[in-house]
Amino acid sequence: MNFEQIYYANSQHKGHFLALLTQKKSNESGYYSAYYILTSTKEIWSATKRYTTLEEIDFGKILEQGFASNHRALILLAQHLFMGSTSFDLDHALESWDQISYSVALQAIKLRWTLSRESMEGFLE
Repeated sequence: MNFEQIYYANSQHKGHFLALLTQKKSNESGYYSAYYILTSTKEIWSATKRYTTLEEIDFGKILEQGFASNHRALILLAQHLFMGSTSFDLDHALESWDQISYSVALQAIKLRWTLSRESMEGFLE
C-alpha cells in the first residue's frame, strides 16, 4: 500500500503517521489503522502519544482523558479497529463528526481492510 497517497487531515497528520510507520516494520493492520487515527489531529496526538508505543496502545489510559465528542468517537473507532472493542457507536460517531473526522474514519477503515487483505494474500501464497 502506498501510504503517501492516502487521505491525511493535514501535513502534521501525514508526518506523524509516516514517522510511526518507519519505526514499525510490519503489516499489522490493527496498529496502522489506530496509529492513523491517533495521529490525525494535534489535540488527539498530543494527548495520546505518551500511551502509544510500537508495542502497545493503552486505550484505557487514553480514554480516561477528556476529549471533544468527535475526537472521542475517533479514538473509540481506533480502539475498535485495533482490538475489536464493542464500545464504538457508529450512530453517535456520525452525529459528532465533521467532514475531516468522517474522512479520517473512512480512511482508517480502508487501511484496516486493505492491510488485512494484503496480509491474508501473503499468508495464503
